[in-house]
Amino acid sequence: MGFYEDISKYYDYIFPVGKSKVDFIGQVAGQPPKKMLDIACGTGEYSIEFAKQGYAVTSVDLDSKMVDALKNKIKNTSLDINAMEGNMLELSEKLDSKYDLAFCIGNSLVHLDGENEIEKFLKEMKSLLVDNGSLVVQIINYDRVLKKDVTSLPTIENKDIGLEFKRLYSYDNKIDKVLFKTILKVNGKEIENEIPLYPLKSDKFIELLENAGFKDIKLYGDFKGSKFNKNESYPLVIVAS
Repeated sequence: MGFYEDISKYYDYIFPVGKSKVDFIGQVAGQPPKKMLDIACGTGEYSIEFAKQGYAVTSVDLDSKMVDALKNKIKNTSLDINAMEGNMLELSEKLDSKYDLAFCIGNSLVHLDGENEIEKFLKEMKSLLVDNGSLVVQIINYDRVLKKDVTSLPTIENKDIGLEFKRLYSYDNKIDKVLFKTILKVNGKEIENEIPLYPLKSDKFIELLENAGFKDIKLYGDFKGSKFNKNESYPLVIVAS
């Protein structure tokens, strides 16, 4: 996780809070007070936003530097956030609460190693949600990536601090993984990293959710609630209850 330690200080510049994401997740959750679980929370900007709105938030990330960044942000505040380091596959061992909504965004789910781990995670989520609770997950639309042989995502730029974040994709059919290379340029230095991601297609995602016990599953093409199109949508947003 060294790469994420390196970029933790720039994380909020690369991935600022999106209003459409906040509105979408809040609408699924319903009016506060409710309990939320933010999985792969990064530096916790979404956790903070929802806590400000009156939700009780538990925030989990595998990387200790990300969690430390969140804890520093909420120090000396009254925000109801429980921030902790943890593996998304072992959350039921660490948490003793039930949640009205859990969300995992930012293409984090596909860092898991294939369908077995993803299904295990989804079963973990099912066990941690209240009756009629909801799970929101956002990943890249891998139907489109594989069909159109997508080799890059739009470069993220923050001209105020001279930051450029490139995201490159290449599919390796021998291991059935997308090799995700990132290049962060900032303050005259360059940080590169490459990790394998599992290209989870929409139909398989639905199957794994059903295997995990979810019944009501809705697919969207973005956080504005657009209809999901396998061939054209850039992200895949799923709401499962």
